[in-house]
Parts: sequence; C-alpha cells; structure tokens
Amino acid sequence: MRIKEEAYHFLNSHSSFDLDQMEATPKLQQYIRDLLDNGFLSSQRPQIMNHPKTKHLEHMLQHQLKTLTLQVTQNCNLRCSYCVYSGGYDNRGHTSLMMDFETARKCIDFVIDRSVDSDRLDFGFYGGEPLINFPLVKKCVEYIKEQVAYRDVGFHLTTNGTLLNDDILAFLDEHRFVLTISLDGDQENHDRNRRFAVNGRGTFDTIIANVDKIKRNYPDLFEWINFNVVLDTRNDFGCINDFYTNYETFESLYSVRSSYINDAYVKDEILYRNEFIEQRGYEVVKMMLSKFGRVDENHVSKLIKDYYIQMYFRMFHYRKPSAGMPIEAHHGGPCVPGVQRLFADVHGNLYPCERVSEQSEVVQIGKVDTGFEVDKISQILNVGTITEDACKNCWNFRFCTLCVAVADDLHTLSKEKKLSHCSVVKNDIRHTLLDYCMMNELGYDFSEDTILDFEKA
Repeated sequence: MRIKEEAYHFLNSHSSFDLDQMEATPKLQQYIRDLLDNGFLSSQRPQIMNHPKTKHLEHMLQHQLKTLTLQVTQNCNLRCSYCVYSGGYDNRGHTSLMMDFETARKCIDFVIDRSVDSDRLDFGFYGGEPLINFPLVKKCVEYIKEQVAYRDVGFHLTTNGTLLNDDILAFLDEHRFVLTISLDGDQENHDRNRRFAVNGRGTFDTIIANVDKIKRNYPDLFEWINFNVVLDTRNDFGCINDFYTNYETFESLYSVRSSYINDAYVKDEILYRNEFIEQRGYEVVKMMLSKFGRVDENHVSKLIKDYYIQMYFRMFHYRKPSAGMPIEAHHGGPCVPGVQRLFADVHGNLYPCERVSEQSEVVQIGKVDTGFEVDKISQILNVGTITEDACKNCWNFRFCTLCVAVADDLHTLSKEKKLSHCSVVKNDIRHTLLDYCMMNELGYDFSEDTILDFEKA
C-alpha cells in the first residue's frame, strides 16, 4: 500500500516507537495510529515454528495422496551439462537401471489405496529419459485404468523430446498425456548444453522435427505440451526469446515455462551474467506496459508471460488477507511430503518429489514395501525449525519458497546450507513485489485479468 511520504521517512528511521512519546506531529501520530488500528505495522511474530498440517499428517498420508511420479529408468540418451545426474551435483549419476512392472504395480497400488479422499489422481513418468522404458509406461497406464476406471485420472511425462516416434505419440495422444518437453530455445543456445550421449551431437534438429510432427499430426496432444526452458545465463536471452516468438510452430503458445539452472545440491557456484539479467528485465518492462495497452501483447516474451502467471498466482490469486501472523506457523515453501508429489525411484524407494537427491539418507521418506516413515516426513515438513530464530523475524516468512531440498547435505538437515539460499529467495520475492506493487499503483486491476482462461485444467 502507498503511505504518506512523511510517515515513510519517520518509520524508515525508527525501528521501534512509542506512539505516546514519539517525536511527531499530532497529525502524523494519528495517521500511524490509524495504520496500527487497521492491522498494519504489527510487531506480532510467530512464537512456535510448526506447520499447520502437522496434526493432520498421518491422516493425509493414509487417505489423501494425489500424485505419483515413477522413475521408470535411470538411463538417458542425452548428456546435458546442467543435469542433476551429470556429476556436477550431490546426486546419483546416470545408470542403466530400469524399473520392473512388479515394482511399478506396488507403487501404483500404494497410492491408490491411500487416496480415497482425493478427487483426482495424477500419474507421471520420469527418468532419466522415461521413453527408453516406454513398454513399462504403456503397461502402467493400462493397469491404472483397470484399477481406477471410475475415477478422474491424469497422466504426465517429462521427456527430452528425441524419442517421440509415431507409435509413442499415438499412445500419448489416445490417453491425453500432458507432456513436458525440454527445449532451450534456438539451435545454438539449446545445443550448448543438451547433447546426445553416444556422439556428443546437439539435439535441437531431432527435437524440433518431432515437435513439428506433433503440431501437424497430433494437434490435440500439442495443446497439452508444456515447453520448458532452462535458463543458462551464458546464453543469449534475446535469441531464446526470438525463437519462441517467431518460430511458426509456437505461434499458438501463450507462455513457455522457464527456470534458472538448479542450485540445490550443486557442487560448484552458479554464476549469473548481468547482460542476460538485463535482457530479461527489459522484457519484464514490456510485459507490464502491455497490461496498460502500451505494448502489443504479441510482442511480449512468452517466457515473461510465464513470470507474470507466477506473479499473478503468488501475489494475488493465492494471497489471502489475514488478521495478522498466527502464534504458531511455518514459513512458506514446504509441501506435504508424499501427499502432493510422491516420487518412487526404480527400486521403490519413496521421496517427497523428483527434485531431491536420491543419494540422501535425509529425504528418503519410506519404501513401497514397508510404507512411509511418518517421523521423518514430519521433520521434513517442519524444516523451518532448523532456522527458527532467523525465520520468525523474517519479512519474507509467508512468501518463502525454501524446502528440504536446499537444507539437505545428504546426511542431515543443515542450518547453514538452508540459510545460504535466503538472499536469493528474498531478492526474487522483492523484485516480484516491486513489479506487482508498481502495476497496482499505476491502476492495473488484477481481479479483471483473464489469465485463468489460459491455464490448463
């Protein structure tokens, strides 16, 4: 909210104050008193770090599972330089291991048996490159449909896009799969990191030929593809942006998902090139101007439209007014491990999601044969307790995105490791808040946005 300049300067120079004794004009005192009466400037902070869903945890783990992602193989036909399995991360390397159907069946039954309260079930297939073990994917889909024919079920698959032949595409189309295809922009930028394992050749030509084929022969499937760009700041943001803007196949896309190279579990520091950040920032300004009719939306970067979608949901759609900070709370970030995004590796070991390290003792939350380790799941859900003193007084408490992945040192939950990520998250939220507040102050009405029309069910 905008406040009077006089009040801003006063508050900025006083870390604490007594209304009755502060040196300020009566008019300023009354203005600040009105702010306090309306719930602003509250000094109330959480006193107990405890996730509100902790007390429901056992029930949720027994009745409310929603998603299962199966690691159908640890093998991959690519060797991407930034891959978490490339050797540059504290994680496993590539192997030739494949999940067998018996393990997959147990994992599927495990989730179905613990999902009676869930309206919808989603099953995903992951690797490695999951299409290397496509026969298992087919068998799993057929089994799932036999077991839950009466329920709303969805399927998703993350692929590098190189193995999409007609047999595979026809099956994915028939069963209405949501695909995530990794494509890092134009050929030069994409091929810098994403190469075939067998010969080191770039993969762009193969992927773009498959994408064009999907658009031409499987238009319904194409509508359910999410294209994902991993942003390497050594690359040229302008070229990546131009590719997704001008390549005819992507003309109908509203947005393209993007994320920077993963920094959880990374062994060496990731450096960010200023020129790349500036190019992206220029596109953010164009996006904001488009919301006021000053720039044609067709000239807005599809990568930045994804940023706007995230800002809309984070700052407006999901942000609910409250009377103040509760006494007992937990910072934002953790999902309920096992409930939202359960991940099963080729052996049937269970993890909160596919983004944690499979080498870690800390984040393995059970086995399909023995069930969940509830105490460990509770500890992961309440990861904020290891940094409790710092978190309680943090301005970013509610908007925090840190979870166990950034605190895991493979043997224990590390306070130091978790805190080392705070500045990046705060900086990200600060910039998002600035963009959101600027648009609000210029009169943009987020409640009238039609972004939900573009979101896939």
